[in-house]
Amino acid sequence: MASLLLALLAVPAVAAGPGYADLSGGSFRSAIRFEENGGNVEVPAFSMMTRAVTRAQFQQFLQQHPQWRRDRVPTLFADGNYLSAWSAPEQPGADGDAPVTQVSWYAADAYCKAQGARLPTWLEWEYAAAADAERADARSDPAWRQRVLLDGTPHAVDAGAGARPNVHGVAGLHGTAWEWVEDFSSLMDGAEKRGGADGEKLQFCGAGALQFNDRGNYTVLKRIAILSAMRPANTLGNLGFRCARSLP
Repeated sequence: MASLLLALLAVPAVAAGPGYADLSGGSFRSAIRFEENGGNVEVPAFSMMTRAVTRAQFQQFLQQHPQWRRDRVPTLFADGNYLSAWSAPEQPGADGDAPVTQVSWYAADAYCKAQGARLPTWLEWEYAAAADAERADARSDPAWRQRVLLDGTPHAVDAGAGARPNVHGVAGLHGTAWEWVEDFSSLMDGAEKRGGADGEKLQFCGAGALQFNDRGNYTVLKRIAILSAMRPANTLGNLGFRCARSLP
């Protein structure tokens, strides 16, 4: 058992990988209010996949790393819904270009490591998602907020052509599928998020709103609520991922 766990966690990197866009980073006001700076943070330069990982791409990963197939992965690393919609352990069925979902944080992390990459941090994801096709930060525009709110219900669309890239060249951050981030478990203090015992694990406690700089950005707050309630082995039918890399 110990050797199997080590094999799952130590995925060798491969050279090939999907397309990435370079983001310059810079000063950014997060929706999350950090105690030390009230939310104003410096985001280092990084690169991010231009589109979410697709079912076909994840299928290739499983062929190279079969220990992550749904019929082989230990329950420690994935719950019972892991890739359960696939027609077979290595066969996603139709629509291979759609974003892969029903993947645990552990599996997403292993995929990115196999690409010589990592999951993006929340700040990197939020920084990239603040842009529209012309502006690096469009969040103050009511029209932009309304559009992403309407598009903010995840649905599996064609990952290759279903979304227009933003000014960074990154597409599908709104309206395709919600996405895992590297530091998902630290987005909210434990006292300010729901636990599983009360049956309302995807809702904020009332005091949790005090942690936010931008309480009107509902599409971002929904993501914080979902991710904060998750455990790394959990999966959702509308939760996928993309990878990122640090830049010098």
